[in-house]
Amino acid sequence: MTKSYLTNFTPDSISGILFALDGMTNTVVLLNGPSGCKFYHSAVSDSQVIRQSEFDPMNFPDAWFFGQPRIPCTYLDKRDYVYGSQKKLTEALIYIEEKFPCDLIAIVNSPGAALIGDDLAGIASSALTHTPYVLVESPAYSQSIWTGYATAMNALVTQVPFCKTPYKEKRVNLLGLSLYHKYAEGDLAELTRLLGLCGIEVATALGYQSSLEELQQLTSADLNVVVYPEYGLGLAQQLEKTEGMPYFCPETLPLGFTATETFLQELCQRLHLDPAPALLEGQQARSRAYGYISRVNSMTGLPKGATFAISGAPSQCQAYAGFLSHYFGMIGHTIQELGNPDSPDILETKAQLIFADASVLAQLRVAGHQFCGVEISLPSFGYLDVIPKTHLGFTGALLLVEQVLNGLLF
Repeated sequence: MTKSYLTNFTPDSISGILFALDGMTNTVVLLNGPSGCKFYHSAVSDSQVIRQSEFDPMNFPDAWFFGQPRIPCTYLDKRDYVYGSQKKLTEALIYIEEKFPCDLIAIVNSPGAALIGDDLAGIASSALTHTPYVLVESPAYSQSIWTGYATAMNALVTQVPFCKTPYKEKRVNLLGLSLYHKYAEGDLAELTRLLGLCGIEVATALGYQSSLEELQQLTSADLNVVVYPEYGLGLAQQLEKTEGMPYFCPETLPLGFTATETFLQELCQRLHLDPAPALLEGQQARSRAYGYISRVNSMTGLPKGATFAISGAPSQCQAYAGFLSHYFGMIGHTIQELGNPDSPDILETKAQLIFADASVLAQLRVAGHQFCGVEISLPSFGYLDVIPKTHLGFTGALLLVEQVLNGLLF
């Protein structure tokens, strides 16, 4: 691992599990562990999708939520690690089922609780009278966030039975979207809109704002579409093997004009549909972007030749680098793939534009680097996106054009 990877905020597998399960609607994710493991995850989840008022823990003063609307925990202490968590876990489950009626309860062991060896299935079946539940007994410790996400998805699709219903419309599932993706809401809206122009209905985006009913109907879709391969490819391959469901994983994220056009063309070819209505919008977006780029270029010679650096998941690095270099004519200076120990250290970059999370950008500013930063992942500086944004699709390409041009100008 690189030094910067260790010194930055680095969510690991337990975060991937919690964010994946908390991405299910009308679901309560109970963390069986100490209270310190819940605060960051609850705060991030609620900042990404504000929980409805009926889940407001301030209406039910208790020891499980600690004033936060998401991810209650059993607040294990040293005594519980010796004698077991059964008492607290049972009390919490009974309380949640009584006070917070929901479609699904997910019970997740923290790394420490996984060492106790409690029978989670036995405790849950005794405490819960009517609410379905899923269990994740081992959080995979300090592996990557997408490894944890895959663990949670495996728990969902193996512990919740499917109920297949035939549909006349072309329907797809989007796999790989997570609460921890910075622009998850906007990403889902843009992909849903573009696919709708092609006559494709999005049945569910499993792991992000997906319901128990959608999970149960997962196999009713015609195709699984992998958005972020680190998060969704393993699940797609699993469903192909166990349920016979075909999947489509594009070579790169639909980020930028060309990548989005290729994504739509290949997907529509798989489903025997015409992508022309969506591609027409792409032509219009290209035309709009050209006017602004041409004006800036005539005054400054930019963005061609400007330097950029990226820190993100491998699929992000590939997609952003492709768009910035091929479309804008910019030059890649440093590409740091998270989880890849052989990647260069982005804290050594001298690039003019840096695409990374707020932790990386803050460290570079403290070090005195002069650059313009564009957030592409969490953690964030805290800007509130009242209007959903995206870097995917044609809308996302236009936003990136805006951010690149303004970043280089100012």
